[in-house]
Amino acid sequence: MESVFVAIHLLAACVWVGGTVALVFVGVPVVARLEGEARARSMRALGRRWRPIGYGSLLVLGVTGVALAAHDWKSGPGFRWTLLAKVLSAVALVGLSALHDFVLGPRLAREVRERGTQTARPLLVAVGRAAFLFTVAVPVLGVALSRLAKG
Repeated sequence: MESVFVAIHLLAACVWVGGTVALVFVGVPVVARLEGEARARSMRALGRRWRPIGYGSLLVLGVTGVALAAHDWKSGPGFRWTLLAKVLSAVALVGLSALHDFVLGPRLAREVRERGTQTARPLLVAVGRAAFLFTVAVPVLGVALSRLAKG
């Protein structure tokens, strides 16, 4: 059964990391070349299509991650400290992603629509970059956990 959880966990990680990389390096740069309402509409559509897939994969990662961590919990203090770092990084990732998608993104869209300004953009970009760093850090910590697990 552990192998099934590992496979599902890895596939969900592929969806989140691969989808995030595709958005950051392909989707957003293409949409950023558009102007005005076409840009806003395209960015909203991109976000609406990605959110159920992305956040669904994060949910699967959380569920399978708990099961996998419980299986290897007795692997020692190095495992548990690394697990703590991974859990805190994952919580930061989810929090930053939600802040980016549900608070700052809509705030920027409203600002552009109502005033034609983009003062919220630097914060949105900074939060997005921080979320991306955690998107990379969490799987790296997962590799460390797999090395520390006794099984």
